[in-house]
Amino acid sequence: MFFLAELGIRLVLYNIRYCTGAGWRHHAPFPFAGSLRTTCGRSEAVTEYIASLEPDIVGLVESDKGSFRNNGRSQPEALAERLGQQCVFSPKYRHMRLAERVPVLCHQGNAVVTGLPISTTFVHRLNRGIKNAVIETVFDDFTFMLVHLSIGQGARLQQIHELAEIASVRTKPLVLAGDFNTFGGDTELEPLMREGLKKAGPVRRPTFPSRDPRHGLDMVLHSPEISILGFDVPRVRFSDHLPVVCDFTLPVKDLTGGEDAS
Repeated sequence: MFFLAELGIRLVLYNIRYCTGAGWRHHAPFPFAGSLRTTCGRSEAVTEYIASLEPDIVGLVESDKGSFRNNGRSQPEALAERLGQQCVFSPKYRHMRLAERVPVLCHQGNAVVTGLPISTTFVHRLNRGIKNAVIETVFDDFTFMLVHLSIGQGARLQQIHELAEIASVRTKPLVLAGDFNTFGGDTELEPLMREGLKKAGPVRRPTFPSRDPRHGLDMVLHSPEISILGFDVPRVRFSDHLPVVCDFTLPVKDLTGGEDAS
């Protein structure tokens, strides 16, 4: 594990599966039964674990904004309170009018928790996929975008092309992170690579499923002016995904406000 956050910015990316757990027990006595059980204890454990990593930014994929499972308590807000930070939450589904009428679905989404000063934030809605939310959080010196892409390959590939279009007009260094669901491998990311983005960490670092990781679904991509200091995938099993910890630095600026050419 790298602990270099004092030298830069620490990002923790984690698909927490609404803190409903992992393994076969999640599907007993019937498929996805764990999605209906209480998550209060595991939510507290996940909050404490993430807090122990001392993050500057947390990208929470599949977080619960306060369903009956968590006794009405918002998971991202609880984490933000624990860290003394702020959070930005977005429901993740395309058909929000329908989802808002379903007790559990109306609370499911993604969130950014951060202690860095936010300039502005907004949500992009991609044109394909049931899961289509992209949370863009803009800071003074860089932009962070959190994604959770479609399981369906056709929709996912179009989503990646849309993300590439967004990246092509960026005006600040960009960190693009999330659960990309790229079961077809990293070749699916080629449209993003053509826009100059790079993948942080090793070429292959599987994150799913947590009990026996085989697929590198959870990734951090970044523009070339960002430098990666450390990258790790801790083997903890609060979720069916493993978390990603990534430390990075931004371009150094000279006293005139421009980038240091040295």
